[in-house]
Amino acid sequence: MVLAELGVVAGFAVSILLFWSPLLAVTRLRELFRWPTSWLVVNYLFVGGGMVAVQTLSYLAIILLTAGTGTVTGSDAVGIVGGVIVSNLLLPAVISLAALRILPERGYWTPTGDGLNGHIALGIGVIWYGVITSVGFVLIGLALMFANLPM
Repeated sequence: MVLAELGVVAGFAVSILLFWSPLLAVTRLRELFRWPTSWLVVNYLFVGGGMVAVQTLSYLAIILLTAGTGTVTGSDAVGIVGGVIVSNLLLPAVISLAALRILPERGYWTPTGDGLNGHIALGIGVIWYGVITSVGFVLIGLALMFANLPM
């Protein structure tokens, strides 16, 4: 049974990374993934995968804090979905603020340059990440709900 849950988490991670990847066309966002290696794809998978893993752990924490280990009721479900949507915007926003503070100081990234300003691009990236993770979470929840309905 654990393999099924891990498969759902892996599918969630792959879909999030896939749907966020078009934003790599923005030069300022693509430049964020110059670290820790010199290969964009490896860095994107490493940083993005790490972020999705932390996001998934935040979902577990939200579920445990809201519903505990018992059966999830309707009011619990509303709290869980609300907490997840807040987490989907809060986590990338905190990571983006840390990137804005740390990366320019170390010479890995600069928010100014050709094309779209890095601050605006990062804001768009955070909002888009929040949208696709929220939609993905709701779709997985609906799929699990319909899969577990009595026949």
